[in-house]
Amino acid sequence: MGTIIPYEYYSRDGTRILLRSAHPMDAGSVLQLSYDVIKENDTLVTSAEEYIITEDQQREFIHLYKADQGNVMILAEYKHKIIGLLTFQRGVFLKYAHHGSVGMVVDKNWRGKGVGRALLTTLIQWADYNPLLEKLCLEVLASNRRAIALYSSLGFIEEGRQKRQVKVSNGNYEDLIIMGKFLDFEN
Repeated sequence: MGTIIPYEYYSRDGTRILLRSAHPMDAGSVLQLSYDVIKENDTLVTSAEEYIITEDQQREFIHLYKADQGNVMILAEYKHKIIGLLTFQRGVFLKYAHHGSVGMVVDKNWRGKGVGRALLTTLIQWADYNPLLEKLCLEVLASNRRAIALYSSLGFIEEGRQKRQVKVSNGNYEDLIIMGKFLDFEN
């Protein structure tokens, strides 16, 4: 089962934040956070116009994450409000099942306070002890320097770059950087 043991994390300003696995009852809050982050900026590949997921569909996604021990959805919560979300979904095909994709969003009011780092560190710790996994993968826009710096500081390396891969709302193009981190709990 794809879950973590809940624990408290203290942000850079000393605020106590709960990190835990998502539950089906979180579907509405997960949808709202995702939509708000997608709507506010162009740092994600999905646009607000195409983010059309119902609460029932989100609830089912959470069930699917919990049902597979190679997937996990981790939430950061402050005073019962979801302020950060990280998803990890491993490959479906046998030849891809040893790795998976990371996705993460953090509420704009909580960025720069260590929430993203806490979510990623939690994922890495969970994945290090998951016998199904050997590698974490992600994609990030080249202009998202803060995210790239965070990923690099946690051991992700650039594995490739797709030139002009993403067309953003102003009509300009962005390179998409592919990053990966091999797991090794002994280091």
